[in-house]
Amino acid sequence: MRRILFLFFIGTYVVNAQVGIGTTNPSASAMLEVSSLSSDGSYKGFMPPRVTVVQRDLIRADESDLGLLIFVSDPVASIYGLQVWNGVFWENVHLLQNSIQPTEVAFTSTSRDQIENSGAIDLEFNITNPSLTAPINITISASAYNDLDESLAQVVTIPAATSVFNASSIFRITNDDLVEGNEVINFSITNVSGGSGAPTIGINSSFLLMVIDDDIKVWINEIHYDNIGGDIDERVEIAGSAGVDLTGYSIVHYNGANGAVISTSNITGSIPDQQAGLGTLNINIPLQNDIEGIALVDPLGGVIQFLSYEGVITATAGPANGMTSIQLPLDETIAPEIGFSLQLVGAGNQYSDFIWAAGIANSIGQINLGQIFN
Repeated sequence: MRRILFLFFIGTYVVNAQVGIGTTNPSASAMLEVSSLSSDGSYKGFMPPRVTVVQRDLIRADESDLGLLIFVSDPVASIYGLQVWNGVFWENVHLLQNSIQPTEVAFTSTSRDQIENSGAIDLEFNITNPSLTAPINITISASAYNDLDESLAQVVTIPAATSVFNASSIFRITNDDLVEGNEVINFSITNVSGGSGAPTIGINSSFLLMVIDDDIKVWINEIHYDNIGGDIDERVEIAGSAGVDLTGYSIVHYNGANGAVISTSNITGSIPDQQAGLGTLNINIPLQNDIEGIALVDPLGGVIQFLSYEGVITATAGPANGMTSIQLPLDETIAPEIGFSLQLVGAGNQYSDFIWAAGIANSIGQINLGQIFN
């Protein structure tokens, strides 16, 4: 009975106290303190786990093992030094002077936007300290393969003595006809082999690709810029595919006198589903009377529409630079009463299905009067 109680109290002490090796007074801030002074009065160091490169790669570390520390001692690879697991790959802390500096591979840039119908995805890499004789193989994986022709990670071989390498058509975007909205794919360098020393993955190990969905339908659906008295509810309404994230789209307001940009209004959120998977979204913009232009711009800076009222404009700046506007067939030169606007009417599911009409009561944030989505 005494023995059981004694073990109970020892166990309780160990769980609740700091641990000291070579000291009876470990730091209160440390779970473990190792003293350099041994019991015989000599001083000793701390030896972290020592492994070869092959043994290191057998350690099944994941993102929860951030901070795991080892010492690589590999005479075959000629690399000696501390490495730490950063949650994705082993990162050099310090290599000894007698180490062969390893080849390091990283993405040259960390993000890019690309439209869905562009197909091939090119990836560019920086190679630090490339071997003059040994090529290097890198494995690239994607966070999701739903929008790619490929379903598995791809291996790229970079020739010896190469400092910058452009890998063409490593993956291809699947060009479907689904309205999915813009999506982000994260490409990661997950493994390297060959090259000089024990090759490592650089800090830029991830590349984010924004895939711009070219199946999204979006168009300018209503405009109001002038009315009797002080102008009220000056705005541009867009219409199009419901439910997709419109982050990155914008309305650019142009000056008719010189073609310069007056303002840019970034579009956020999504279009509500008001009828047949389509809807409208209102954007309040202070518009001026006389000749002006409105450009609807996609996240890549491409101009979807460049419309103007009361005249034609040639843009001299911004995303529509050098483009000539399409003048609306109607305008508000004879200022209507408050509460009326220029609107598209008719039936359809894209801009070309409708025609412009004037003198119709405002339908702010709603399908226009005389308009049917199908």
